Amino acid sequence: MNQVPQFSFTQTAPAWLLAGILFVGLLLIYVVAHGFRRYHLTVKPDFAVADLNTINGMLLGLLGLMLAFSFSMANERFNSRRGLVIEEANDIGTVVLRLDVLPDSLRTVLRTSMKQYLEERIAFYDARMDLNRAAAHYYRADSISSSVWRAVVGHARKDNLSVIASEIIPALNAMIDITTTRRAAGEATLPPTIIYFLFALCLGSAFMLGYDHKGPVNWVVLICFATMLSATVFTVIDLDRPRSGLINLDGPHQRMVDLRSLF
Repeated sequence: MNQVPQFSFTQTAPAWLLAGILFVGLLLIYVVAHGFRRYHLTVKPDFAVADLNTINGMLLGLLGLMLAFSFSMANERFNSRRGLVIEEANDIGTVVLRLDVLPDSLRTVLRTSMKQYLEERIAFYDARMDLNRAAAHYYRADSISSSVWRAVVGHARKDNLSVIASEIIPALNAMIDITTTRRAAGEATLPPTIIYFLFALCLGSAFMLGYDHKGPVNWVVLICFATMLSATVFTVIDLDRPRSGLINLDGPHQRMVDLRSLF
């Protein structure tokens, strides 16, 4: 059965939307916390606000550690996906070239099938965040590769040709296997729990800083703080999205598109 993977809101929502929500949340939380402090001092003039510098320092340090950890995870996954796209392009190219050792009648049919297969794999990436369309292209490509496999194996058994078994079949097997690996790598995004915890740390830090702030709110500093923190989170999330955003796999994917010249 052709199944479409299910993702949470944090895994499918645009990175700019999540960063925008965080930006607005930081401003609101900071202002609310600052107003909460002023309320305390108004109701209880003798209310002594504890020194929160140590706590704020620890909280910001934990936030920095969490951002670095999340960025490292996202960057590692991005590099892995980029390598898999190039590897798949090499595997498809190898299969197409090695089809030349087959008889002309079979080679012509299989080259046509391989051309269709390539177009489906290109469309699989071009579907971007349309997961239903991406899944449809994935399974159509899988069906084509299965038919090519059966044709090659059937010919090798019939003619008992060791050159096919030693050259084409391993290359074809690698081409089929890489699709599963690539799909798994694409679906392995940052866990929603980490994203939620990262947002909680950001908002918690904003609350503590706002509560500890003395005097009127400095909007220039506050907006700069919210902008830089939101931009950092945006970069982490965008890096973790292989199908969309500013940081994508369009460059490596062009290697797949270039394979059209083989036909």
